[in-house]
Amino acid sequence: MNERKKCYGKMLPDFGKEHFNEWNQGKAFSVMIESSGIGVQSYTLKSKPDEWEDCLVCADYRTCYDLSMAKLHLWREIQSFT
Repeated sequence: MNERKKCYGKMLPDFGKEHFNEWNQGKAFSVMIESSGIGVQSYTLKSKPDEWEDCLVCADYRTCYDLSMAKLHLWREIQSFT
């Protein structure tokens, strides 16, 4: 069986565990969701160029990317129900 790296499927932050007013970390991208009181006031997205380059040369890039995107799309769909 192919052993996966610990970062497999984690290019993007896990939005199921979002934390406000602190960096939500993924391997290649992170996001700060700023909130004071009710709702989100702003957000900041950062890419991590060195980590992204590491992802691009990884043998599991394609399936890792697919899994990361599937998790993001699923999270968006779940949010649309609430």
